[in-house]
Amino acid sequence: MTDPVALLRRYVRIDTSNPPGDCRGAAELLCGVLRESGLSPETFGAKPEKPNVFCHVGGTEEPGLVLVHHMDVVPARAEEWSVPPFSAEIRDGFMFGRGTLDTKGLGAAHWCAALRAAKAGILRRNLFLVANPDEEVGGGDGAEYFVKNLPRPLGKAYGLTEGGVGVTDIFGGGGKFFLLNMWEKGPVWMKLSARGRAGHGSRPSAKDAPARLSRAIARVAEHREPSRLTEPVRDMLRVLRGKGYVHLNVDKLHGGEHETAALEGLAAKFPEIDPLLRNTFAVTTLSAGYKPNVIPISAEGTVDGRIVPGEEPGEVAARVRAMVSDLDVSVEILFAEKPNGSAMNPLYGAMEAAILSVHPDAVVVPYLSTGFTDSRFYRSIGIPTYGLMPLLLPRAEHGKIHGVDERIPVAGIGEMTDILFALIERWNQNSTVSPFPG
Repeated sequence: MTDPVALLRRYVRIDTSNPPGDCRGAAELLCGVLRESGLSPETFGAKPEKPNVFCHVGGTEEPGLVLVHHMDVVPARAEEWSVPPFSAEIRDGFMFGRGTLDTKGLGAAHWCAALRAAKAGILRRNLFLVANPDEEVGGGDGAEYFVKNLPRPLGKAYGLTEGGVGVTDIFGGGGKFFLLNMWEKGPVWMKLSARGRAGHGSRPSAKDAPARLSRAIARVAEHREPSRLTEPVRDMLRVLRGKGYVHLNVDKLHGGEHETAALEGLAAKFPEIDPLLRNTFAVTTLSAGYKPNVIPISAEGTVDGRIVPGEEPGEVAARVRAMVSDLDVSVEILFAEKPNGSAMNPLYGAMEAAILSVHPDAVVVPYLSTGFTDSRFYRSIGIPTYGLMPLLLPRAEHGKIHGVDERIPVAGIGEMTDILFALIERWNQNSTVSPFPG
C-alpha cells in the first residue's frame, strides 16, 4: 500500500493514546507496508508495547537522510468530538482523527514518499525511515532508547521530523509560510508548593497555604521577561526582512535600550513572534483543598516555562524561586531540557527547493519552535535535525493539535507526500548536498 490517504486511515484507526502508549498495532501496520515493498524493517524497544520501527530503504552513499515521526498520540475524549476520534472519518474534504496532524499524517507521507523513491530507483544516498513510540510523554522509551540502542549506525546523516508547520495567516496577513524548525526552546516544568496550618474557613490567616500559593502563582503568571535577540530568531527576521514582511534590520541592533524597544515594537505588531523573544511561563495546574469550608494544610501548582537559547534551566528556576521566596513557596523542577538546535546546513536548501517545487509562491523561514520534539535525541548523536510537517493550514487548524476534532485536509496529505518525494529526489542529486560538516 503506497496511497498515503488509505495508509493514514488505517493508521489513525489504531488507538495509540499515551498513556498507555501501546504502539504494537501501529508498528505492525508500518512494518507490513514496508515488507509488501520488499524491505526488511526492524523493531526493538525498552518494552514490548513500545517498539521502535527502523528501516533502511535504500542507498549506500553519505550523507544520508533520516525521516522520523512518532506513533503515539495524546488521549482524546470521544464525548467532546463531533466524530469518533479514531474513526478517520472523511467529511468536507478533511480526515478527522487523533494523530492526523500529530504525527501520523506526517508518518504516512514519509512512508509513501520513501517507497515511491525506492520504486523509482533514485536512491544513491542512505534513506532511513523511523517511527518512535513514547514522544508524548517525553520519549524515554522511544527516541531516547532508539538512539542508544541502534541495531546499525546511521552514519553521516541529516534528520527531518515534526516541529515546523506551514501556515497561511501569520506575519501580517496572507501568504504561504513554511516554518522550518531549526531550534527549540527548552522546557522547564516547575512545581510550586506551599504548606501552612489547616483550619476552619471562617478564620483565615496570612499563613494559609492556598492564599500564599495563589499570590505566588499570580506573580509568576504576570511576569514578563525582557525581550532578547537570539541567533535563531535573528536568522528568521533576516529572511522575513528580505521578503518584505518585516522592516526591522536586525544586523543594526547591538543591544541596549534601542534593541529592546525595537523588539518590543516588533512583538506588538506580530504577536506570533513575541514568545520567540523571551522566556515564557504558563500556569498549567492548581490543586488545593477538599471542602469549601476547610482551609487545607497544603497547596500546589505547576508552571510550564519555555526558555530561549542561551538560558540554563537551573538558573531560570532559581529566578522564579527568588520571585516568590517572600511568600514561603517552594519551587521544584519537575522536568527540564536545554534549548537545542541545528545550524544551517544543506538540508535547509534541499527542503526549501522541495517546498517551492509544490508551492512556488511560498516563503520558507528558519524558525525557533516554542515546543520541543524528539529532535534533541537525534541531535545528541550527531544527526543535525530539522522539523517540518510540510502542510499548509490556517493557524486555527494547527490549534486542533492535541485539541478537539483534530483533522487534516485530504488534499494536503498528497501535497506533503509530493514535497517529501521532491526532497528525497533532490537529496540524491550530486549537486544538492555538500560534504557533511566535520
